[in-house]
Amino acid sequence: MSNDGTNDDAPQDGPVALARAFAAARYRVETGGEPIEFGVGDPAADVEAALPAAYYAFITAWNPDAESQPFRDNAAADDALASRLDALGMHYRRTWAQAPDGGHREAGWLVAGLGPDRADALGREFEQAGILAWCVGGDVRLHMLAPRPPNADLPHVDWIE
Repeated sequence: MSNDGTNDDAPQDGPVALARAFAAARYRVETGGEPIEFGVGDPAADVEAALPAAYYAFITAWNPDAESQPFRDNAAADDALASRLDALGMHYRRTWAQAPDGGHREAGWLVAGLGPDRADALGREFEQAGILAWCVGGDVRLHMLAPRPPNADLPHVDWIE
């Protein structure tokens, strides 16, 4: 485990590799019972039933600019994101993103009712490389907050400039 609490010191090979990692991750949201798991490209009917809204987003404040940070810095950024969500009057729940092999895990928030444009703006505010966003009844999509690189034809990934 690294000093940042994320179990991951390996640098990413660029935005496409980072998008692949985000898309391969599994996300688990706390709803009061068993956590509900979802991922990029999945429908999220169980999440939508537990937290009814028109829009959904997963946002983390950990590791800005996809650079590993010490745990205390990540925790402070997470607290700042929660305070920002409170100030916006959003309904949100603790969510964890985890690599399929369990080697990387980080905390974030599933936000019910946050439209994609506002979610993208909030992701940028917290210097994130990507967020998840979708509308009720749709598949979970990854929004990479960067220009689309060449050969970036990844399913369920939108490059937001």
